Amino acid sequence: MKKTLMIVALLVGLNLEANMVEDGITASKSGNHKKALELFEKACENDNAMGCNYAAQAYNVGRVVQRDLDKAVVLFTKSCDKGLMDACMVLGRNYYIGQGVKKDIVKARELLVHACDGGISDACFKSGLIYELGQGVAQDLTKAKSFYKKSCELGESDNDACKFHKQLTHAGVK
Repeated sequence: MKKTLMIVALLVGLNLEANMVEDGITASKSGNHKKALELFEKACENDNAMGCNYAAQAYNVGRVVQRDLDKAVVLFTKSCDKGLMDACMVLGRNYYIGQGVKKDIVKARELLVHACDGGISDACFKSGLIYELGQGVAQDLTKAKSFYKKSCELGESDNDACKFHKQLTHAGVK
């Protein structure tokens, strides 16, 4: 009986967090961005990855609040650690360009490859660029081609990844 009550309490808690995120999205769509951010932050405090991600986006661009890249990185990290691959991709991009964190191509590559493995096309493309250009790793055109192919398969067929994959194929890269 005690175990059943704990499971019910957990499910109710998860539903409340999901409702906070949904309510935050609704508030944002209706123009009440301040309320939306409050709901996203509350959901994040309750370990909701989407809530953390939406709050991170607000701090990353300075929407409703003063831009705070340090806070955005903390929230993106929390969201990524909870398995939200979009957050891992943004965090990887931040490390790649040094936005809110010290530029770290190796950390960027790790996060981008992780997000690519999670099905994020843009992360695959950026991973391909890192390997093609040899940034923080030995240049590896075969790996670059593989990442471009995956990005192409996950994204639009006319994106740059497809073009880069085709170029490497025509250049004889295996």
